[in-house]
Amino acid sequence: MTANGDDIVRREFRHGKVAYGFQWNRGTHKKLGNTNGDLAALWAHLSAVRAGNVPAAPFTDPFYRRASSLRLRKMSAARRVALRMNLMKSHSVVANLEDDLVQRIRNYHRVRGDKSYTLNHAVLPDFLQDDPNSIAIEVPVYTERYRLTGHIDLVRFVDGHVQVCDYKPGSLESTKKRFLESIPQVAAYGEMMTHHLAGTLRSALDAPILPTVRCAIFDTHSSWHFGADMFVSLYESERISGL
Repeated sequence: MTANGDDIVRREFRHGKVAYGFQWNRGTHKKLGNTNGDLAALWAHLSAVRAGNVPAAPFTDPFYRRASSLRLRKMSAARRVALRMNLMKSHSVVANLEDDLVQRIRNYHRVRGDKSYTLNHAVLPDFLQDDPNSIAIEVPVYTERYRLTGHIDLVRFVDGHVQVCDYKPGSLESTKKRFLESIPQVAAYGEMMTHHLAGTLRSALDAPILPTVRCAIFDTHSSWHFGADMFVSLYESERISGL
């Protein structure tokens, strides 16, 4: 599947000194559905983003933090390994070496002839071109409750839930360390997306009170998957540094 150029709409946001190129494949979104449940809520949210209805204040207020600045609180290497093992053992985090995200990002590198397998975020628009589950990239999000802002790399709809994805390229040897350290950031994206979807008009009478949002961290070697509720769990257990 290759996207029709007319299906993808774009808008640039300049937040701080950085320009973010929001892109939304409306054609793919319509095929997945846009009239019921979480997909309808997502359509309403992305429509607002496309129209520029994103408040500038949170992105310029010095008292708001960028989600990308969040880290796990300092702990020994042994405790970090124990935390990672506990998250995996309890299935709070599920690792997958061969899922669709990993296969696609590998293929995009092959098509470009890049043997480093560590391309930067310029590769993300490829998902909107031929992935039937990818809906948008560089989606701005914010929350007043936690005073956080961010821009989601990639939003997909997979197995009946909205999937918030963050691309973390790097070497195979550093994957576990990179991914573990990124959990607070990506979980925050999931929490903010949940907040935005819950705040839109939800057209399906049988829609759950809260949207079903999942998170994914991925590179060309692996992907880690977990629920957006991971953020509240880490926050309440005081494991997040930077808030």
